[in-house]
Amino acid sequence: MQEQLRKLKDVNRNLRKEIRQRMGDCLNELSFEELQGLEQEMDNAAKIIRERKCRNVEEIHKGLLHELDAIKEDPYGLVDNGGDYDAIIGYQHGGPRIFALRLQPTHVTHPSLHSGGGSDLTTYPLLE
Repeated sequence: MQEQLRKLKDVNRNLRKEIRQRMGDCLNELSFEELQGLEQEMDNAAKIIRERKCRNVEEIHKGLLHELDAIKEDPYGLVDNGGDYDAIIGYQHGGPRIFALRLQPTHVTHPSLHSGGGSDLTTYPLLE
């Protein structure tokens, strides 16, 4: 048990020393080769951090571009899927291009819709 405690204290002391050296303290007792090794480790760590930061910035940028495209897109826009709409309507060979829509009566009558003896049939011409 005492041996395990001593080993853990040694590991803890060495880790604290490495942390202080990376922070710039306790460098006087290092040899030239140890200083070069420490410099290389710090360069590698900075490179990894820089790459991770660039990757995160790219992901954020892609997300923002996606959000911008979604905002620009008209949610009520019409889409032409290249279909043959004349065949769907039933006028393959021409014919009238007018839709007639009838208003359905409701329990609450709107004065502007049912004012007077006018027709409640509305027609809309189809655009070419």
